[in-house]
Amino acid sequence: MVIVISIIAGLIALAAIYLASLDGSYQVRRSLQINAPVKRVFAAIQDLKTWPEWSPWLLHEPETKVIYSEDCQQEGGFYSWDGKLIGAGKLSHLEINPDSRIHQQIEFIRPFKSVNQVNWYFANKNGSTLIEWEMIGSLPFLFRFMTKQVEPMISKDYDLGLALLNGYLLPTEPHLSISFCGSESLDNFQYWSIPFSGNLRDMQVVRKPGLIALEAAAGENAGLGLTIYRQIDWRQSHYRGEIAIPITESSAKSNYSNRLFKGGNYFKVEVNGDHKFLPLAWYAAFSHCRMHRIKLDKSRPSLEIYHNNPEAVGDSNLIETTLYVSVKGGR
Repeated sequence: MVIVISIIAGLIALAAIYLASLDGSYQVRRSLQINAPVKRVFAAIQDLKTWPEWSPWLLHEPETKVIYSEDCQQEGGFYSWDGKLIGAGKLSHLEINPDSRIHQQIEFIRPFKSVNQVNWYFANKNGSTLIEWEMIGSLPFLFRFMTKQVEPMISKDYDLGLALLNGYLLPTEPHLSISFCGSESLDNFQYWSIPFSGNLRDMQVVRKPGLIALEAAAGENAGLGLTIYRQIDWRQSHYRGEIAIPITESSAKSNYSNRLFKGGNYFKVEVNGDHKFLPLAWYAAFSHCRMHRIKLDKSRPSLEIYHNNPEAVGDSNLIETTLYVSVKGGR
């Protein structure tokens, strides 16, 4: 028994030494140029009551309880949130420099306690606004090992939030819209495909001519164009999969090999907006599954289905794409 206790004590000591050697501090800063005057963009950030309209966190749990102070647009004003999934905390205005900078404090209460600093910077760029969103903070001692994971996650959250803010301010300008639809079962289907591997730009280079070639080969029997993702690494922006087109038994013969997609249970996400927003949409989809404790099935690929041709749609906000995240359950 003494030996067991000694071993446990030694392991705890080693863990403490390891955590003490880590720097739990981090700094994240993301930016976006919005085609609106500084005063309008500044006012949206200053008025905390607008935040639920574009928050990258409340997007996943809109029923979160939110409370505002009476002076939530002034220094000392705040809003607090309390959700089952996104935790609880409080965001306060500490300093407001009109049309140039807002300094805030964000206090996380749950799932762990932490107090961080947030800065917003605003710059006029020929009538539009360059907005920068920054967080400076540190993780609690026991969570220091998560620092390398937290930084890219906050960066993606900030990118998503800025994209949603742009849509809130300029609903007729190109923007991203996301709807989480829930679980859906997909059937098996036959398809032809062209493989790809690389970053988003590599994929886009392959996608357009690839779909044109596949649709031409399939003719009238072609289904909706899609991408089958075998691997998505949103941290490194690396993707591996196939540009594909569903076919039927009556499809003409071609140089493409018939392949079988095995259906199963998926989490469905509907996306409206330019295809350049799809990486953020995928990040939001995976984040939503994680927050709602929906278990991913990494043994099966995820899908991205294109409902219309971006070049044939006059308004990019009408471009429709459906994401299917492979999840466990069902058949």
